[in-house]
Amino acid sequence: MLRRPAPGAALCLALCLIAASASNVGAQQGAASPRLLPDISAVGDLIADLSPKGSTMEDGARFGVREIEIALQAAVDPTFRGDIFLGFSDAEGVAIEQAFLTASALPYGIEARLGRYLMPFGKDNLTHRHDLHTIEYAHVNQRLLGEEGLKGTGVWLSKVFAPFGFYQELLVTVVDGYGQGHGHEDEEEEPEPEPAEPANRDLSGLAYSVRLRNYWDLSEAANVELGASALTGVRVQPAIDVVDGLIGLNTREHLVGLDLTYRWRPLQQGLYRSFLARAELITRVHPSKEYPATISFQGPTRNFTGAYVFARYQLTRRLHLGVRGDRLQDPEADGATLNAASGYLQFFPSEFSKLVAGLERVAPGGGAEKVNRLILQATFALGPHKPHPF
Repeated sequence: MLRRPAPGAALCLALCLIAASASNVGAQQGAASPRLLPDISAVGDLIADLSPKGSTMEDGARFGVREIEIALQAAVDPTFRGDIFLGFSDAEGVAIEQAFLTASALPYGIEARLGRYLMPFGKDNLTHRHDLHTIEYAHVNQRLLGEEGLKGTGVWLSKVFAPFGFYQELLVTVVDGYGQGHGHEDEEEEPEPEPAEPANRDLSGLAYSVRLRNYWDLSEAANVELGASALTGVRVQPAIDVVDGLIGLNTREHLVGLDLTYRWRPLQQGLYRSFLARAELITRVHPSKEYPATISFQGPTRNFTGAYVFARYQLTRRLHLGVRGDRLQDPEADGATLNAASGYLQFFPSEFSKLVAGLERVAPGGGAEKVNRLILQATFALGPHKPHPF
C-alpha cells in the first residue's frame, strides 16, 4: 500500500523541483536568466541533550534536529525586496517563520515591511534561535514572548535619524493577532477557547508596538546601544461561564522592555579579540478588570517581570566564552521566582558553521527541584545567508 508523504517531505520535494526546473530554464536561456532566481539557503540546527536526569528538550529527545530553516530572498524589482523563511521540525511540522515584502525607496528615508516578521521588541527577539550567542532565548523571552520568539503579521515602519548628534532608529508596527502563536503549532496541546468575537473586529483590537534604539560610539573600538520597547494588544484568555462552561475572553496586555548592549572590538586585533555585554528587562502588564459574577476568569491577574545579563569574550579567532544569568517571575509557576545561571563555549570552524557546548543550572520557583542541563549544539549554513542583526 502506498503511503501518503508527510507535509514537510512534500514541501521539500516541491522546493527541490522548483529549483531544478528554474536551473534548467536558466541554462537554456543564457547568462542573464539565472539572476531571476532568488538566493536560496538552508540552515540546520542540531541539538544533543546530555543532561544527567533526562532530556530537557521540548520533544523529550536526547538527539534531534531542532529545526531546518529554508530561506528564499531576492530583489523583486528596483522598489521592493522579498524574504521568505520556512521552518521544518520533526516535533512541530512545517511553518512560515517569516514572509515579508520590504520597500526601501520610500520618501524621507522610511523603510516599510508588509507580511510576517519577528517583532522588533527587545534585542534578542530579532535574532533566530540558531543565530543566538546562547543555545536558547533567555528565560524571560521564552516565558513572556515565546520559545521561538514573538512574531507578528502586519505592517512595519522604521526610520534612522540623528537629531542629537548620535544615531537613533524608530520602529513602529501594527500586527494582527498578538500572541496567537504564528509559527509551529503543537497538535497535542489543547486548543485555546474561542472568543465570542474576533479581537480584530475593531482596529483597537490590533496589536501596536514601538521601539526606539539609541546608538553611541564611545571610541574607535567601543560602542553602546540603549533600546526601549513597548507593545499593547488583545489576546484570548480562558474563563468559566456558569452557562457556557469554558469560554475565551479578549483581554488587553501590555509589554514594556529596556535593553542595553556594549560592544568592544579593537581595530588591530578585531579578528582575535572582542567583548560583548548585554542586559535586558521585560515586564508583562495585565490591567485589572471587573467581570460579571457569572464569569470566573482563569487567565493571569498579576504582572510578571524578568531580566537577564549576558557577557561573551573572544578567546581566539574561532573560540568564544559566554555566561548568562536569568531571573524571572515565572508565569507558569504563578509568579514564583526562577533563577538560572549558564555558561557557553562557542567554536566557529568558519562563518558557515558553529559548535556550542552549554551548561545551565535552573532553580525553578515554588520549591521545585533544581535542574542541571548539558546541551550541545551544531549549526550549519548552506548557500548565501543573511548577516546577523547588529
